[in-house]
Amino acid sequence: MKDYTILGRVVSGLGIAYDKDAGVACATEMGYTYALTTFQNVYTIIAKFSLVDQDNRKPNDLNLRGLVSAVKKVASAKANGNVVTITFKTALTANGKAKNVISSIPEVINWFYMNGYSNCAEETLEPADTKVFINRGVIHFYTEEVANQMLTERAVEQAAAPVVVENYALGTAFALGGVIVGAILIVIVGQLGYISLLGGVVMGFLTLTAYQKGAGKLSKIGIVICFVLMLIGVYYANKFDFALTVTRIFHQEGYKNVRMMDAFGVLPEMMEKGIIDSADYYVMFAFQCVAAIGGAISPLVTLLQKNKAASITRILG
Repeated sequence: MKDYTILGRVVSGLGIAYDKDAGVACATEMGYTYALTTFQNVYTIIAKFSLVDQDNRKPNDLNLRGLVSAVKKVASAKANGNVVTITFKTALTANGKAKNVISSIPEVINWFYMNGYSNCAEETLEPADTKVFINRGVIHFYTEEVANQMLTERAVEQAAAPVVVENYALGTAFALGGVIVGAILIVIVGQLGYISLLGGVVMGFLTLTAYQKGAGKLSKIGIVICFVLMLIGVYYANKFDFALTVTRIFHQEGYKNVRMMDAFGVLPEMMEKGIIDSADYYVMFAFQCVAAIGGAISPLVTLLQKNKAASITRILG
C-alpha cells in the first residue's frame, strides 16, 4: 500500500530505506549517511547528518548559514555537537512539502562535500562510514562495529528489565487533572459562543499524557479509562456552560441573588418544566462530545507513535 504521508512521499521520491515502526528513513549518498524523520508532528520533516570539517572540528551554526543561503528550500540548519539537523521550507500541499525535501537532499550533500565536511562516527568524532542506529527512538550515527555492540547491550538490558505493571488507580488520578483543565477550556470557549476542537485537543493531550505518567504506561484499558473520563468531563463542562448562561439571564432580569451553583442544581428541573429546551441541551452535549473525542484523536495517535518509536532499538542502515 502506498504511503501518502509526507515522509512516505519523500521516501518514494528518493528511493531510500524506510522503517515505518521507527518513523525513520535513511540512506548513504556520496559517503554521507543521513536520516529523515518527523519533528513534533507528521507535517514537519527533518534531516540529520553526523559531520566534522576538514580539521576534524564539529560544525557550527555560523558556518551552516552558508548552507541555508545556498540551498533555497532549506529553512534552517543547526548543529548539536557533531549532528546537524536540517529543516525544510513548507508548502501548501503535502506533495509540495515532500518535493522541497527531495530536491534539497542532493544539494545539501553537495554543499557538505564542497565545503570540506566529512561523514563521521559519533563515538570517535572522526571521519568514518556509519550506520543509522535507533536507540529507544533516538537517532545516532555509529560505525557498524559499535552499532552491533550497542544492539547487543540493549538486548541484554531489555531481558533484565522489570516488567512495568500499569497502575490504573494512579493513572486515573493523574488523568483527572487533564480532564479538569480541558473542561474549563470547553466552558470558556462555550461562553464565547463557540464549539471548538481546541478543548478536545487540550483535554485529550493532557489526559492521555497525565495518565501515562501516573500509570507507568498506556494500554488499551488505559485509553478506555481516559476517554470515559473525558466524556464525564464534557458532560459537566456542558452543564456548567448552561448554568453560567442561565445565571447570566437571571441577573439580566434583576434576580441578582441567583448563583451559578443554584442554576447548576436546578437545570434538570428547568428542562422538565420547559424553561430550558432539553433538545438544545443534549444536542450541544453531543456536539461537545464529538468535538472533544475528535480533538483527542490526534494527540492519542501522536502519543502511541511516540511510545512505539521509544521502544525501538535497531540498526537501520
